[in-house]
Amino acid sequence: MFQELGAGRLASGEALQLGVVETPDAAWAPRLSSLLGHKGEGYRFHIDAALRGPLDSLETLFYVGLVRDEPVTVSMLAGAHGAGVYGHVFTVPEWRRRGASTLLHAAVSADARGRGYRALTLGTNPEGHARRIYERIGFRAVRPGSGEMMWRADGDEWAAGPAAVGPVRWDDWGWISVAGCQPADPGEERPRSVLFDVREAGHVEGRFIAAMRAGRPLMVLRAGCAAVGWAALADAPAAALGALAIDLHVRRGFRHEADLLLSAVPWPERPVVCAFGGPPGYRAQALGRFGFRKAADLPDWWDLGRGGPEAASLWVRWPGSGT
Repeated sequence: MFQELGAGRLASGEALQLGVVETPDAAWAPRLSSLLGHKGEGYRFHIDAALRGPLDSLETLFYVGLVRDEPVTVSMLAGAHGAGVYGHVFTVPEWRRRGASTLLHAAVSADARGRGYRALTLGTNPEGHARRIYERIGFRAVRPGSGEMMWRADGDEWAAGPAAVGPVRWDDWGWISVAGCQPADPGEERPRSVLFDVREAGHVEGRFIAAMRAGRPLMVLRAGCAAVGWAALADAPAAALGALAIDLHVRRGFRHEADLLLSAVPWPERPVVCAFGGPPGYRAQALGRFGFRKAADLPDWWDLGRGGPEAASLWVRWPGSGT
């Protein structure tokens, strides 16, 4: 369904109609698929699925700017329960540098607030022009010099509620990305997530789609409706042939619930490993209660983007180990 959001005028004088397409929408599917046909296969998987039908309670919104009823600029917000991922910003080449995307972003910001969103994340080129546009509508870098950005409404964006664990859903996407963008604690084990490729702090976009597409056994810790942690079995590095790896992250303030999350993991009858840098913290303590033991120190293991490879500790859980 297309909903009008207002209008603006381009620098070249044309009127720009602004609106949002709420999916699923069979009528708009061909136009949006054509406009975003340059996206990679993984992103296309989500775009096409959202246009066809519901994805749990995930809300996938396509914001468009039209000149004479033809879409010339587009962006996407995918989220639920007040948190979302913003991306797929694209303007048709012959309509660039006329202010179309600036007008569209302003409409998105106002509409997102009206829909009750409290936090949005995105990734962009930290040196690009788009970053300055995002800053004007309230996005801020999650760390100095980063292209990982987050927009917050006033107040605490985290929903309150009792902690519970369940399989991942599409509507966890926004809160998982917000959790990934939280500033790293000084003593937090790194990387934050191998599964989502978050070294210290960063948004979660393509890797989340890949996990959903693969049907990966990912367990999510939720406080109310907000995802505040996750645990997943993933392929281990080549150096640990025959083993799986556990990916574990719990947001600060909820780490006392790490055992609840690990209790829901379908532990296999094969070794499971976990490698991380930094001093042992909440992750090592939780894994220790589930049968993991430190097996080795690995020099030059992780490249965390801070000037070169860093050392890590390798922890192993053998079949039959438990709490």
